[in-house]
Amino acid sequence: MKALESKHALKQLSQAPAKGRRATREEAHTPEQRHRMIAEAAYYRAQQRGFDGGDMLRDWLDAEAEIDQVLPQAATH
Repeated sequence: MKALESKHALKQLSQAPAKGRRATREEAHTPEQRHRMIAEAAYYRAQQRGFDGGDMLRDWLDAEAEIDQVLPQAATH
């Protein structure tokens, strides 16, 4: 269930700003938005394991890879 919440949050964050119009990658996602998306995804990763143990850097790097996979797709839809 939490994984679905994370995926839903990523999808919401990756939506283009203007409905019915194509946005460029730069226009749709500022560096600040990308950073926020990565931070949220890393948080969800830590939350899934109950904030117990784990590696914060690994959470961040995995979240960054996940977000970078989502952003180009969102910019083309």
